[in-house]
Amino acid sequence: MNWATVSPTRVVLVVLHNITTLTRMLDVLPVFDSDFRVQLVATWSGSDPFSHGLREAVEELGMRTIPWEEATRIRFDLAIAASHHGGLAELTTPLMILSHGIGYTKYSPGNRKSEIGNRKSVAGSEVFGVSAEWVLREGEPLAEALVFPHRAQVQHLPAAAVPTAVLAGDPCFDRMRASRGLREHYRRALDARGRTIVAVSSTWSEESLLGSGPELIRRLLAELPVDEYRVVAIVHPNVWHHHGPSEVRRWFKDCLRAGLTLVPEIEGWRASLIAADCVIGDNGSVTAYGAALGKPVLLGAFPDVPPGTAVDVLGELAPRLDPTRPLRVQVDRAVAEHSAGRYQAVTDLVTDAPDESAGLLRELCYRLLDLPAPTSDVVVEPIDVRGLDGGRVTACTVSCEVGDVTHLTRFGIEPQSIEDSHIVAHALHAGRDVRRNADILFRYADESIELEDREIVAVIGDGHARVTSRDGRTWDLYGDGDPSGFPSIVYAWRAAGRELPPRITVETGDLRYELRVSGSTPRTASS
Repeated sequence: MNWATVSPTRVVLVVLHNITTLTRMLDVLPVFDSDFRVQLVATWSGSDPFSHGLREAVEELGMRTIPWEEATRIRFDLAIAASHHGGLAELTTPLMILSHGIGYTKYSPGNRKSEIGNRKSVAGSEVFGVSAEWVLREGEPLAEALVFPHRAQVQHLPAAAVPTAVLAGDPCFDRMRASRGLREHYRRALDARGRTIVAVSSTWSEESLLGSGPELIRRLLAELPVDEYRVVAIVHPNVWHHHGPSEVRRWFKDCLRAGLTLVPEIEGWRASLIAADCVIGDNGSVTAYGAALGKPVLLGAFPDVPPGTAVDVLGELAPRLDPTRPLRVQVDRAVAEHSAGRYQAVTDLVTDAPDESAGLLRELCYRLLDLPAPTSDVVVEPIDVRGLDGGRVTACTVSCEVGDVTHLTRFGIEPQSIEDSHIVAHALHAGRDVRRNADILFRYADESIELEDREIVAVIGDGHARVTSRDGRTWDLYGDGDPSGFPSIVYAWRAAGRELPPRITVETGDLRYELRVSGSTPRTASS
């Protein structure tokens, strides 16, 4: 019995391997939008070492799934995969394969530079995803179509597979290009407020940025004042789903308390790149995409990569981060000395067809389905702000210099030894010593927490802070700066033995704003 309400004329099998391939599919599958003739069905073999979390993510999307054993028995009209492993040879369905990153930029296992010598003389057969072991089956092409973003990578294919190569651009990069006009929207979602956004990107493996230097993000938060910089961490999905999401979040607990934005593995990373002022990364696709968007880049790690790719060129052009030197100086220099066309050679190698990938992919898919393509416009959805947040700072070491202009400097990794400083902490900060030693305790306006006695207590709202001193005086402060810094201004003025005027000019880094102050009759901060 046929239980269908709408009977499709073609069924496409979406072959997933892990969260990384799912994210690429989410850029490709919209080519079938608004077409009742096509039904999509997802499957995965379960053999991928990073398949943790895939089932839950697919179920959240609402895609219909079938077991791998059933998928291998049925001949669908087309199968689409974004990786070359995981039992693709078991399928009896016509197959289309594309990359799940910025092209094919890694060596196959057993073909690292240390084992093969000078990488500039490496033959294409060692490149993951394009060597014979990945694209041929018994000497014949495994897929009807091998999709490449750029013609430079086709040269690595064995001769028997070359006729299957199709140039169809990069749908991920096209969406980022189409979303560049939303940069300020993304910055607001990250609560940038004039801050320099530093996006820290790590791929997976022990040679990645995170694998070779896991303390880097903590050091950045310790050296970059929170009112002047926003640090955003973009961690490869394979890290999330080998170690487990709870483990990744546990690693960064102190960093999250210091204001780190830890971008979820599916979405948020592209918006973060567009919003970023500087990218610190490695040989992963995210770092190269950042360079291709024209961002200043510092390489914190860079293992060997195949020659002639966008990532390889980035490795030749981008400066290295020196972990033995102060990080703020290096970040500021990278931003100040960056020129608009510095990474044009990287951009040129990302795609042969900028802004055309969706149309080319739709044309290819419908040709393989032997079905007339829809006549409607090809839609490229802008990237939304899912996964972005401003990262609430829950403890700071603060120095504040009172004068005609009040200078405020706050560091989020707690506590630091700074002369003439004080400590500010959230009332429920996880560190008991931090709370005990805090000169200022605060809560947010949307929280119902009783504040313990301190020299200063405060309630932080949107653009506003209500600050109460131990002697019962209360001030309301309004301004364009981060209101979690306002209580420190009250503390500093009182420590200097001065009454707060109705207006205070505050400077923190390059940001200067006017703070409006009004006093009131004594009341409690929790009111």
